[in-house]
Amino acid sequence: MDENRRPRDLAFVAVAVVGASAALLLPAVLRGEGLLPVGSLWRVPPWNAVLPPTPGNGLLSDQLLQFWPWRLFLRSELFAGRFPFWNPLIACGVPFAANPQAAVFFPTTLLLLILPPAAWSVVAAFLKLACAGLFTALHARRLGAGRRGAALAGITFSLSGFMVAWLGHPHTNVACLLPALFWAVGRAVERSGGRAWVPVSVVAALMLFGGHPPTALHALAAAGAYAAFLVLRRPAAQRRPLAAAAGLSALAASALAAPALLLYFEYLSWSSTGAASAALARWSTRLPAWTLVHLLMPLASGSPAHGAEVLQAAFGLGPASNFLERAGWVGLPALALAGLALARRGREPEVRFHAALALFGLAAALGVPPLPWLWRLMPGFSSANPTRLLLLFCFGACVLAGLGADDARPAPRGLLRGGAAAAGAVLLVAAVAVLRFGAQWRPAELGFFFGQAAAFVVEAAFALCLLARPEARRWAPPIAALFLLRVGLGVNPTASARLLYPPTPGAEALAALQGEGRVFGLGPALAPDSGMPLGLRDARGRDFAGLRRYEELVSGKAGDFDFYQSASALPPSPSLLALSAVAATAATAGAVPADWPPASDADLLIFRSPRPGRRALFVAQAISSPSARALSLVRAPGFDPAQVVLLDDWFSAPQTAGARGDARIVYEESGEVVVSVRSDGAGWLLLLDSWYPGWRAQVNGVATAVRRADYAFRAVAVPAGESTVRFHYVPFAFWIGLVFSGLAAAGLALAWRRG
Repeated sequence: MDENRRPRDLAFVAVAVVGASAALLLPAVLRGEGLLPVGSLWRVPPWNAVLPPTPGNGLLSDQLLQFWPWRLFLRSELFAGRFPFWNPLIACGVPFAANPQAAVFFPTTLLLLILPPAAWSVVAAFLKLACAGLFTALHARRLGAGRRGAALAGITFSLSGFMVAWLGHPHTNVACLLPALFWAVGRAVERSGGRAWVPVSVVAALMLFGGHPPTALHALAAAGAYAAFLVLRRPAAQRRPLAAAAGLSALAASALAAPALLLYFEYLSWSSTGAASAALARWSTRLPAWTLVHLLMPLASGSPAHGAEVLQAAFGLGPASNFLERAGWVGLPALALAGLALARRGREPEVRFHAALALFGLAAALGVPPLPWLWRLMPGFSSANPTRLLLLFCFGACVLAGLGADDARPAPRGLLRGGAAAAGAVLLVAAVAVLRFGAQWRPAELGFFFGQAAAFVVEAAFALCLLARPEARRWAPPIAALFLLRVGLGVNPTASARLLYPPTPGAEALAALQGEGRVFGLGPALAPDSGMPLGLRDARGRDFAGLRRYEELVSGKAGDFDFYQSASALPPSPSLLALSAVAATAATAGAVPADWPPASDADLLIFRSPRPGRRALFVAQAISSPSARALSLVRAPGFDPAQVVLLDDWFSAPQTAGARGDARIVYEESGEVVVSVRSDGAGWLLLLDSWYPGWRAQVNGVATAVRRADYAFRAVAVPAGESTVRFHYVPFAFWIGLVFSGLAAAGLALAWRRG
């Protein structure tokens, strides 16, 4: 290649990829909105009474009911000058930085400190799309693609189904780095120097910070397979040192990400995630064979954002089908050119590997035997949803498309006939569906489907033209971008930031009644975590994991992935969770006990606790109680935590029978609680916040042991008189991880300097 043309070619590719990524987000920018799917929020009380009904992708509800509350909490804590290691607002308190889906260490997440939420959502999405596209293009260039092919590869992957459908989820934090990791691994094996492996470690560490461990596991395993493939192709004398370098690079990546990893693994050890994953049997998840139609006609069954899913019955998807899970489209032009690359360059090892990668991802998503049984036997993979391996299909197909776009010969006739037959088969399926189910569709649904079929015919005609006429391939990047934008625009709804958790009379009434206690919602009222942006402490909560003892305390068992997503009744002992008020709807108000008086009937039915919820209690006596017995006692109706403290372990501390006292919280933030205690005898301060390793206490400035009390909470011994007790959270796992990360960074810096 002419070295003088290389910068111009790279500039062309960069402009094409960045332009396509920007085009997807341009409507939101022009409207001054963000990627905020409030179409999910207006369905949730109390916002269903104040927000207008708007179309939106209801399958993106996780963003509004989990990810955005976490992001806003992180933003408020950072603005207050604190790093939130602990989240006191849900489930009596849970680790926050240890929750991987919060992605608190990922670079784009930290931009929340300088950008307002709506602007952040667009900027973060653009950075992910651009990163995915640019590094896919660079990887295709490394494999021999010209500037046209590299641009096509980058555009199609950045606008592919996986990247667009999961754009607001942490999945794409990881997915956008998959091309960068493949590119870095390829360069490292080719250059065989210590410096070349440094980018591999950095990119892999960023993946681990990305916020979705299952996707990171899939992506890192794919990159590991690619590294093994490349190393085995080198001369025998180079294989051992290259394998050692790859292993050291992986170790360095793990050490770099240790602050997040150690927090996460500590959280897992105290959570019920393992039991929940086993109960879900994720290893057996698969997509129906009809999903293949959606790779060719992406909106064949509609989409929650574009219109009703009109072909649900025809494809056997059912009413709860998840549009996101079958989002694996890359566009017909890319599929046609990927086939051309296989036909013309199928003997090349790199082409074969990427074809195998794409087919493997598709086979895993469809659950082709024996893959499901293999997942079941493999630690980590048994808990990961294999349908997400459509990511590998998208990436492999886009790289192949880039390699096929530069071929200057007409496609073999067999490939042309196969492509035409595939297009005809899709149209035949569509015709059968219309004949069988068309009478059941509304006119708008019927029109939507015929519009998709017409778009498919146009796209298929262009794809066949690309195969038959090499001169048409120079138009492949822009035309492919237009087809993908047609599908991708609207998948991620936009809205103004003022519609993001606006205050309501019901929410304000809850905040006024909360005091130092907690609130609670019955049924759909105030979905868990949605009260976080309003400063409400909810005894429920949804998290990536969940503290096992808290789940057992409330439900008597552990292993429910959606624990406390919805509650049909109050917990067995409301005072143990320090409940001050309950929110309900007309349908669930009957579950509120009769002695809870109504306090508001605005957009929520609010009921006040007979006794204000109190998280800090002075208790005169404590007894040692084995965990099983303690669980049975605290779950008994009418259990009063103010009478006696049940300690898990043996204790030796002064206590005065019949002593009286009072405790009140005088200061609190995310990782600190200060309590003032006054009593006429020695006793115990019971704080009804979750016990967790890392919580420390000082009584009048003297370090004191924090005991696990009443099965899941904290207690410390206090003397007679006036005392000030300070609880503070010290995440030792983070600080240990920071040491490992610093050592790894120093080692990588040395490797870079020495080359």
